Amino acid sequence: SGFLGAWLSRLLLEAGARVWSFDLSGGVCLAAHGLAEEVPVIRGSVLDLPLMERVLREHEIEVCFHLAGQSLIDEAAASPLAAFEVNIRGTWTVLEACRRGGPLRAIVCASSNHVVGPQRDSPITEEQPLNQLDVYGASKACADILVRSYAHNFGLPTVAVRNVNTFGPGDPHITHLVTGTILSLLKGEAPVIRSDGSPVKAYLHARDTMAAYMLLAEHAEHPEVRGEAFHVTPPAPISVLDLVCALITVSGRMGMVPVWAAADLSQKGYFEHLSGEKMKRVLGWTPPLTLEEGLRDTYQWYAEHGTAWMGHGC
Repeated sequence: SGFLGAWLSRLLLEAGARVWSFDLSGGVCLAAHGLAEEVPVIRGSVLDLPLMERVLREHEIEVCFHLAGQSLIDEAAASPLAAFEVNIRGTWTVLEACRRGGPLRAIVCASSNHVVGPQRDSPITEEQPLNQLDVYGASKACADILVRSYAHNFGLPTVAVRNVNTFGPGDPHITHLVTGTILSLLKGEAPVIRSDGSPVKAYLHARDTMAAYMLLAEHAEHPEVRGEAFHVTPPAPISVLDLVCALITVSGRMGMVPVWAAADLSQKGYFEHLSGEKMKRVLGWTPPLTLEEGLRDTYQWYAEHGTAWMGHGC
């Protein structure tokens, strides 16, 4: 029931599905999409195997999307045991509950672009090693392997999704680059770039990211999808500076100049380019929205809603 979970719920409901959220909190972010009354929230932890197994059986769940986890890199580093518990043990608990409480048509689990770490070759394919060794990256790499292991050993229709940085309407993390920049521009303030502007990464609208999750779920039993990892990414990455400038253009505030705080130089010169060729080859998928279209949609949403919606649960 977080940012991505709310977007996924919205798209699933549009497709005619019945949706349940399994979360420790109560409907976080669902209200931003007007879904608080449409998506029942079952209170529980992904570490609670008996409860999760019972929920799967009682509601006759056909597809499980596992999005829960510790997703903040700094917090994972500060509390490694908690991150390992939720991201690793939480993943095997979900998988085991699905194995016992099934059969399910699909189990789609959120991995991360962060697992790939430093690489010699680019664009990075799914076959390259998982090199990231910080706490968050290591925990997600373990989870990624567990997802594929359950397909290999037990025949479960599991898929690991390594999506890139996701933005869009309803993001509660106002420190995220896209959201924070938009809110600054709406207030008439120059956006602040915390780095030196050089890090290069990929950014994808939440609608496209979650549509890709749903497509993978549809085909999870296919031999080329079951037990595989997939990159969900746009064709090309973009630098922080160019992304902020693109948002300034979208906002129409052409005279605005970003401010360099350069408070965090930990990713100076960082370059990450994931290949989306596997998704295109196996499922014919490429992101429908261009980066500009996605940024414009997000800017317009915040222009209409601002941050007032955050008081409703996000």
